[in-house]
Amino acid sequence: MSDDIDVDHQDADFVAHRHQRYAELRETCPVVHNAAYGGFWMVTDYDSVAQVARDNETFAHRYDPEPQEGIAYRGICGIPRAPNLPRMGVSEIDGREHADLRRVINPFMVTKAVEANRDRMAQVSGWFLDEVIESGACDLVDDYATPVPAVMTLEMMGMPSENWRYYADFFHATSSFTKDDPRLHAALANWSTMWEELADYTRYRRANPSSDLTSAIVGSVLDGSVPTDEQVVGILWNLVAGGIDTTTSLVSWGLHYLGTHPADRQRLIDDRALIVSAVEEFLRFYSPSESLTRTATRDVELGGRQIKRGDVVFISWVAANRDPNAFERAGEVVVDREVNKHLAFGLGGHRCVGSSIARLQSELMIADVLDRIPDYQIDLDGFQPYPGNLLMTGVVTMPVTFSPGERCGVAAPFAD
Repeated sequence: MSDDIDVDHQDADFVAHRHQRYAELRETCPVVHNAAYGGFWMVTDYDSVAQVARDNETFAHRYDPEPQEGIAYRGICGIPRAPNLPRMGVSEIDGREHADLRRVINPFMVTKAVEANRDRMAQVSGWFLDEVIESGACDLVDDYATPVPAVMTLEMMGMPSENWRYYADFFHATSSFTKDDPRLHAALANWSTMWEELADYTRYRRANPSSDLTSAIVGSVLDGSVPTDEQVVGILWNLVAGGIDTTTSLVSWGLHYLGTHPADRQRLIDDRALIVSAVEEFLRFYSPSESLTRTATRDVELGGRQIKRGDVVFISWVAANRDPNAFERAGEVVVDREVNKHLAFGLGGHRCVGSSIARLQSELMIADVLDRIPDYQIDLDGFQPYPGNLLMTGVVTMPVTFSPGERCGVAAPFAD
């Protein structure tokens, strides 16, 4: 059993080498106590991460600004939590309130509903590729992988999809730039304005309900009460952020892998059925949502260590998904992996509610790129992944060149 550690897991050097550090911890002590930030547990092996994810009663998700019964909850945004950050509905609620909210959201997210929207996804994807295909060059992140999920997410919420860049740029910036980058500060300056705009939209939907997801949320009853405007905005914020940046990250890394592994790219071009398993493998290997924190509500044993009530537990999805005890060739991307019980979407009651959307969008978008610009070449000097981010793994920019093609002539996805 390894001794406890004292490591700043948010330090730039740790983040840059996190996969190696996670592997070392997984090998020596997969559940280890870290003295940093007042003390918390780091969990890096598949079985222990899965145990935490399944047991929502023992490992609480909610965030309360004040301690409850001696437990100082610290939620999804890590250790330490960013000051003044509001609770993120869906991710940081538990119990009946969470179950009620899932029942409201699920009809918009189930496979049948997602499949019914396939033609619309294809139209949006086709139009954004049309916008660049004649030029022979684009940024696959900024021009394609970002706008398509953003448009689809805003439409599901009932919001104007032509405003996609406003929201996409904000959430992309919060993950793309380091804390001293002026571009991050410029984006964060819009935080309160964006929050208030969502509040205005919430009030509008209360007065003018429609068939969209926002209307369903404002008209719901959660744990016996109609949600307040602030609760609804927290939920919308969580859903918009999750719908935009996670799928963007998954598609971006998938296209990066295929752009740097020509043999596997050709396999997917020759056999489109492999795209389904390839997307699952990109989920496992890259795990766009990398980590979460939870708080123990009771004393419990985890990975041979004694977790006390009130202890904070940091779980790494990406470390679990690269555990060689759970996956053969865990450190490689295997596009035809047949059995893939990855944890990229979580487990249990808090499993990602948008997993069906993320899968279908990613499969469709990767297929469209392979159909229309199959010979794209990545400018590796211009390629830039997210820096210094333990919560999300994504790509800031990925310039590519390719043989120019013809527009498919799909109609613009925005209303006149």
